[in-house]
Amino acid sequence: MSQKNWLWLLAILLLATALRFYLVAQMPLRADEASNIFLATQEPDAIMRPFIAEDPHLPLFFWLLHYWMLVAGSSELAARFLPISAGIVVVALTYVLGRQLFPAQKNIPIIATLLAAVNPYLIWDAQDAYMYSFLAAITLFSFISFMRVMQPRASRRHWASYIVANALGLFVHYLAGLVLIAQGILWLAWIITRRITTRRAGEWIIAQVITVGLYFPWLIFVFPLLANFKLNFFPPATFFEMLARSLIAFSVGRVDGRLMPPMIDPPMGGILAIGFLLIFVLGLFGSSTFDDKYARFMLVVYLSIPLVVIFLFSIWRFPIFDERYVLFLIPPFLLVVARGVTLLRVMSATKWMASGAMVFMLAASGFSLNNYFHVPAYAKSPDWHSFMRRVAADARAGDVMIQNYPDPALPYYLNNRMQRVLLPRTNSSTASEVDADLARLTTKFTRVWFQPSPFAEWDTDGLVANWLHRHARAMNAYSFRGVQLELYLSMADALRQATPSDATFFNQMQLLAFDSDAALVRSGVFRLNLYWKLLEHSDRDATVFVHLYDASGKLWSQQDNQPVGGTYPHSQWQLGEGVVDSYALQIPADAPSGKYFLIVGMYDSQTQVRLQVNGSENQLLLRSFEVAP
Repeated sequence: MSQKNWLWLLAILLLATALRFYLVAQMPLRADEASNIFLATQEPDAIMRPFIAEDPHLPLFFWLLHYWMLVAGSSELAARFLPISAGIVVVALTYVLGRQLFPAQKNIPIIATLLAAVNPYLIWDAQDAYMYSFLAAITLFSFISFMRVMQPRASRRHWASYIVANALGLFVHYLAGLVLIAQGILWLAWIITRRITTRRAGEWIIAQVITVGLYFPWLIFVFPLLANFKLNFFPPATFFEMLARSLIAFSVGRVDGRLMPPMIDPPMGGILAIGFLLIFVLGLFGSSTFDDKYARFMLVVYLSIPLVVIFLFSIWRFPIFDERYVLFLIPPFLLVVARGVTLLRVMSATKWMASGAMVFMLAASGFSLNNYFHVPAYAKSPDWHSFMRRVAADARAGDVMIQNYPDPALPYYLNNRMQRVLLPRTNSSTASEVDADLARLTTKFTRVWFQPSPFAEWDTDGLVANWLHRHARAMNAYSFRGVQLELYLSMADALRQATPSDATFFNQMQLLAFDSDAALVRSGVFRLNLYWKLLEHSDRDATVFVHLYDASGKLWSQQDNQPVGGTYPHSQWQLGEGVVDSYALQIPADAPSGKYFLIVGMYDSQTQVRLQVNGSENQLLLRSFEVAP
């Protein structure tokens, strides 16, 4: 290898390193990452247990993360350091594989390595505390080792590294087995074409037997899980949809946002991927002066066999396709693309097109990476940092945090600063159980923080949000990227701060108290909270009206609805139940100065007839206001 190529390779690896560490410590964790960190903090035997009983993953990555975090801690950077390192190794091994496949063409491995260094999806995954960068690295090393042991002068060291790579790959992820299937097809093709000797073919079989022997004890434990496992999580997709999404992911990153945030809009991603596809097709089928048909054949098998198996499994058994399950195949894709660029360079009439192709691919990668790094809509994770800054600024001793979905990122960032409660306790908890738990919590705690998550797999009917809206006073609501935060005051404490009332409506509803904004502001919103208690059950529903009149009796603003924004009619209340009922009146910009009166009342929702207040009146004056000139 010339000094010039060494310098190019070093520069590319430095670029790959810089991109994979860029902003990584400022990126909050995704839920999956936080879950992995939580699992990795357990003892090694506890880490292994779920992978035997319920989760079809493998323990090796989590054991590595466990021991790494004992040394480096569990910060975002520490948790992602190992995948980042594996991601850099992927870039380096792309060069090694390119050199083995195209020994006479020094430009192909350099170009492929550069494309791997800036590949948006490889960078995305390297900055993720998961095992998929390890999968890409170990399968690359396995394929490189496979090519070495198929050479006439393969040593025992080569065979040992090949067996170890295969065994490690199978303990990183089951998908590593698909690369072994691809190698088996190549082995069979080489036997048929007599590119390897019978002895070499037999040695490969022995290597596979040893690999299976190393892996077989694990298979005994997990076979019942694998044989009966079925997942209903990934959206179904057709063969061609999976192929298109894979092509786009290989080129500029994922575009499907149903399970994870996309890196680029689908139309733009599709257009840019077409450019990569054209170069790929040229690299695959274009003729050249150098003989590399076997190299192309190996790359096609390496790339296509795992893809086809995943696609067919997703169609015939149950959907498992996701872009990150195929990202370990990006290196062979990029090597074919690099060959296409090289063909453009060696053809005198199209040399300028080679430069144009590289500029296009680097610009496309840069566009996607800019989205990922700098555009909030494409960020990989919710903005937990802003979430926690708000909590830290406003939290008080004795507050409690409720989450209605077991997102492990919340306990990671909360870090025991505040008591946290998961409600519903399970995804099968009943409404009455959730109501009872919330009633106990709001008796024990004055203020309740709520991190709502709209995931149907847990709090299907929004039980927690509904209860809080009905039985606690909303104080504040905050919206951060990908995560919400709400603050409530318990009804008991809200009543202590509110203006008391003893008004009774149609002898069945008591207005216990009310509170409101201190003043009216033109063009503003005036907020009012009413605190009700059901004295006697009624089968008929009433509409609450809140009206604002001036001194002449002119109506300036109003809100009429059944309690709690029309979501909780009286007929659903329980005897003695207290309900918080909130209203927001829009104050017109042209409201004149003078005195205003805030009136509340009820009328029958069917007949529209107003109901009596305190046995005689049909409305109640809550308070008056002066609007200054």
